[in-house]
Amino acid sequence: MPALVKPVVADETPPLGVMYQPLNRDAELGSYGWQYLFEQVAATDIDFGVVQWVQYGDSDFSTPQPWLVDALTAWQRHMPLWLGMHSEPDYFTEMAKGTAAQAQFFARYLRRMNGPVARWQSWIAQHRPQFLGWYLPLELSDAYFSEPEQREQLHEFLRKVRRSMGDAPLAISLFMSAQMSPRSFADWVEQLQALDYQVWLQDGAGTQALSASERKAYFDRINCKISFINEAFVQTSTEPFKARAATPEELAATMAQQQPCHQRILFSLRYLPHTAGLLYLTDVTQPAAP
Repeated sequence: MPALVKPVVADETPPLGVMYQPLNRDAELGSYGWQYLFEQVAATDIDFGVVQWVQYGDSDFSTPQPWLVDALTAWQRHMPLWLGMHSEPDYFTEMAKGTAAQAQFFARYLRRMNGPVARWQSWIAQHRPQFLGWYLPLELSDAYFSEPEQREQLHEFLRKVRRSMGDAPLAISLFMSAQMSPRSFADWVEQLQALDYQVWLQDGAGTQALSASERKAYFDRINCKISFINEAFVQTSTEPFKARAATPEELAATMAQQQPCHQRILFSLRYLPHTAGLLYLTDVTQPAAP
C-alpha cells in the first residue's frame, strides 16, 4: 500500500489526514513555499489537516511576521483543518511526577488556554467552513494515568476544557505504554469518548516502544470510532530525537495490523515525500559545531 493511499472499507473510505507540527524554522519557507507545499499535499489522497499546536510555550509563531497564520490560510484553501491549542514544554516532565504535579499542571493550563484560543477566533470566523475543531495537544498515556484517581482527575480537567470551549468539536490523543491491559485501555478510550472528545491513538510504529505483537493486542480491542495516528517515521535516536521517513512498505505493514474502519492521520507532514527539501526535520536554532 503506498504511503498516501487510504485503506478501503467496503464501499466507504475513511478520511485520511496529516498532522503538521509547527517549528520556528518553518518561517523561512515563505508564502510561495507554503503555496507550493500545500498544492502538492492537495494532489494526494489526504482529506484534512491537523495543526499540532498554534503556540508552544511562549512561542506563538508570529515573528518576524505572523507566518503560521499565513501558512494555514494557504492550507485551508485546499482542505479543512483542526487547530491544536497551545502546548506546554514541561508537559511530559510534570505528568511523570504523579498526581499532585498533574493537578498543578492542569490548573495552570486552564488559566493559559484562553489566550491562544482567543487570538485565533478572528481567523476561525473568516474560514469557518474549513475549521473542523480544536485538538488538545496533551498526549495522554497509561504510563501517566494508570491509577483510577489520576484518570478521574484528568477527566475532570477535560470536562472543564469541554465547558470552556462550548460546542466546538474537540479531539485528544493518547499512546500506549503497556501499563494497562488491552481491555482496560480500551475501556479508558471509551470513557474519554464519553466526555465528548474525538480520540486519536498513536500507533507506536515509529517509536517502537512496544513490539508489533504488543501493539496489535491493543489495536484488536479498540472501537472503530477511534482514529489512528499512523507514525510515518522510524525513530533512529532518542537523545536527541532523530528519525527517518518510513517506507511505503513499513507504513503498509503497520496499517495491516489495524482494522480498516478507522479514520487515519499521518504523522507527520515533515515525513511525507512531498515535503522533501521544504520542511526541516528538527528545529535547529544554533549553528552546527565546526
